[in-house]
Amino acid sequence: MIIYDQLIERILSEDVPYGDITTEAMGISHIKGIMEFRARFDCVLGGVAEACAVLKKAGAEAEVLFQSGSRVEAGTLFMTAKGTAGELHAGWKAAQNIMEYASGIATRTREVVDSAKKGNPAVVVACTRKSLPGAKTLCMNAVEAGGAVPHRLGLSETFLLFENHTVFFKSEAEAYAALEKACAKLPEKKPAVEADSLDAALRAARAGAGNIQFDKVKPETLKEWIKLIKAEYPGIIIAAAGGVNASNAEEYARTGIDVAVTSSVYWGKPADIEVVMRPL
Repeated sequence: MIIYDQLIERILSEDVPYGDITTEAMGISHIKGIMEFRARFDCVLGGVAEACAVLKKAGAEAEVLFQSGSRVEAGTLFMTAKGTAGELHAGWKAAQNIMEYASGIATRTREVVDSAKKGNPAVVVACTRKSLPGAKTLCMNAVEAGGAVPHRLGLSETFLLFENHTVFFKSEAEAYAALEKACAKLPEKKPAVEADSLDAALRAARAGAGNIQFDKVKPETLKEWIKLIKAEYPGIIIAAAGGVNASNAEEYARTGIDVAVTSSVYWGKPADIEVVMRPL
């Protein structure tokens, strides 16, 4: 995703709204220095481009040795920045925080992807929009760094019908009639419908849905349902959601799904990035 200046400026303004009084009061703002970023533990890097943009906006000159998506070992030097002590301190913590949180997401994403690919090399891992509000660009870039794709960027981008939509209709028949009209109206969107039963999935497919998303259906059950659905609708996309994570992604991938949908990558410990400064 594009990293807009507004995002970088907002990040910096939160941490350095009126300058760095410590560096300025100590009289060291003008001294030239270098800052080094290393991974303390093995991880998949994320947020590197965003961190680099923050440092540049602060006035420092950054050099990236390993980009986001790189799998690095503990101790690996992956980025340096040169500038005055004032510039380095202005961008230090924001850049470090971005990369720690993003690398945590990227690392967990890669674990889910690796697990799923063992079950089916063709399966796609898609990460939901349950990211922290206001941090979508950072989170989605981290997801892509980990080898997955965004599941759904927002309500304006994807048609996905939930039970919380159908409850507003007087009857089930009325809801499916509306779905059929919507599918005819939005064919390029390949409308998706969340289902929790084989009957619901088949009715959605008959209405024109291009994507069936099963929520919290066990792999053994899903495997049998997919055989029946694909026999009648071979071109339909089938996704599994609800509880998919690194420990069971392989099992879900073996069912025959096309997409494994997960939110698990957002919840966990950030990566640990070491930052060292010294004068030049």
